[in-house]
Amino acid sequence: MLLNGVRNFICAALVGAYLAMAAPAFAQSPDPVDYLGIPGPIEFAGTQYHLAWSSRPSADYIKHEYLPSGQKPETYTDMVSVELLTSGVSLADTVKAQTAMLDRRKSSDPLVNYQLLQNPNGSQIVLDFLISDESTGTLVVEWDAYRYVSVAMPDGKNAVILFAISRRHYGEGASDFLKTLKTRRTADVDALVNHAVPGAEPTK
Repeated sequence: MLLNGVRNFICAALVGAYLAMAAPAFAQSPDPVDYLGIPGPIEFAGTQYHLAWSSRPSADYIKHEYLPSGQKPETYTDMVSVELLTSGVSLADTVKAQTAMLDRRKSSDPLVNYQLLQNPNGSQIVLDFLISDESTGTLVVEWDAYRYVSVAMPDGKNAVILFAISRRHYGEGASDFLKTLKTRRTADVDALVNHAVPGAEPTK
């Protein structure tokens, strides 16, 4: 599904090999490996999210996805994710790659919309965006808020951590989902910005 590719915060133009090796959500393993030392659950806005899938397609890229109990990757409505990129790419270039991907998507997705929020010292950026997809015959509307944080690793190298929340709606009733989102997105972005970033040092 197209949405699975967009959810990855690393653009193909930067590290295409990472996306090529990353499995889509519906092919995820039932026994995810905790590569980041974050077994979960992660509590976000009063809901506990449990590690549902993980991937380490390269030495410097790790992705974890967390879901509430009872939800499945292929039909989730709420997801929290943590990603770690230790290749040395800058925070600005990472965000620029993602917004470029969204800009290209506008030609085929009329719902694409996004906004950026940046803290005063430039060490964190929040990308708040909306996308949709009908490639399977069912309309899927997805809203995401990506919080990018620039950090220094123990070895002194620059790294980027992504801490994100995703909400999805499937099929009819998308207009109601979008109406509710007008209020919910503000609370979600506030919660994301004020939440402690899960520690993301890769395990050996």
